[in-house]
Amino acid sequence: MKRILVPILICAVLLAAGYGIGRLIVKSGSKLKDGEHKVIICATTDVHGAYFDSTYTGTKSRTSLANVAGYMKQLRDSGVKPVLIDVGDILQGDLAAYYYNYVNTKDEHVAISILKYMGYDALVVGNHDIEAGHSNYDRMLKAFPKKYLAANAAAIEGRRKGQCYFNKYVVVKRDGVKIGILGMTNANIKNWLAEDKWSGMEFFVISNLVEFAIEDMRKREKPDLVVLAVHSGTGNGFPDVENEAAFLASEIAGVDIVLCGHDHKAVAMMIDGVDSQVLLMNEGKGAVVLGQAEVTLTVKDHKVVRKSIKNRLIPMEDVDPDPEYCKKFSKQFREVKEYANRVIGTINGEMDFSKALEGPSEYINLVQTVQLDASGADISFTAPLSNRGKIAKGDITFQNLVDIYKYENQLYVVKMTGRQIKDYLEFSYHNWINGIGPAFNYD
Repeated sequence: MKRILVPILICAVLLAAGYGIGRLIVKSGSKLKDGEHKVIICATTDVHGAYFDSTYTGTKSRTSLANVAGYMKQLRDSGVKPVLIDVGDILQGDLAAYYYNYVNTKDEHVAISILKYMGYDALVVGNHDIEAGHSNYDRMLKAFPKKYLAANAAAIEGRRKGQCYFNKYVVVKRDGVKIGILGMTNANIKNWLAEDKWSGMEFFVISNLVEFAIEDMRKREKPDLVVLAVHSGTGNGFPDVENEAAFLASEIAGVDIVLCGHDHKAVAMMIDGVDSQVLLMNEGKGAVVLGQAEVTLTVKDHKVVRKSIKNRLIPMEDVDPDPEYCKKFSKQFREVKEYANRVIGTINGEMDFSKALEGPSEYINLVQTVQLDASGADISFTAPLSNRGKIAKGDITFQNLVDIYKYENQLYVVKMTGRQIKDYLEFSYHNWINGIGPAFNYD
């Protein structure tokens, strides 16, 4: 069998994906006025369906995109025109997402309506967006053909064959400043999900492609500010297919800001990059915090001679929801709430999720029993998708099902030897030896 070197293969894909090696079209950059120019960039990530500020049962409230909309309204009312970016995983993880993914598919998806209302400038594809299925992320692509980004996802069939399946980057302007936003998704998608979820695509490791993609965007568009938005975890500064944002910030030239997500860990820090300090920002999950970067560009003789970046993570619990947002999407909220409160069964005892990480657990036993019954397997493995809350004895609602298992994960049956089972259990335990706090990741 012939072996093809990875760099050669990547170059071939780049050519096919329309990057235009050797035929680079260079556009002239805009001339900035001398003086200082300020740009505000705001970001969310891993929203996981947190579209509404109220839960669907009881009277509890929570942070959501309604709070983010409230903050964005404050900024815009003050005369600021921020750039707003989402870094992926918005289509799965809450009953609202489930309802508009699979139940009410006739109306416009509520996520699309919300993103339009909030005026997002760029949207990155996340692994959970792909897991929601072709019908859902293709709807997103149709609604936002220029803004929905994943430069490392190549189309290998269909009408887009030979191009990126999604868009590669988007360029926006604020105060005369040209901002290039390159988006990439997590290449581990093809290892996590069944092929029918991502049929017609091939994913490439971010670190294998990003340097060329950044250089290409810079040559074509001449941006004054470069943002790399990747659905990848922060990581530890070393190459890692799943979590490599810190590595990218320190090793990739020509980048000013790296926005990341995926691991649900909020981070904002300056990192020593190849040619300057780079802001690395991860906005956690569930619209709990909003990431904000304030960039000041000093221009002399129409050239940027200095960039300074201030950053902060803003707790959304301190921001009132946008009343107009809540009013505009009240009908969708009522639909989801009605669906959530349908009684579908009963349980004869309390189910406490907190026990899932400590020992025997009714919650985990239920999941394992369902998996064994559905598969006919001898052994079942599962991961706890929640370790907080409980379900009281009595009626079970559809919302309770989402509390128990919030992602539409797929069940796999594999043949394993006794040695493989032992090795798997030891590998899993190895990831826990540092303690419960930092050692697990629900994603």
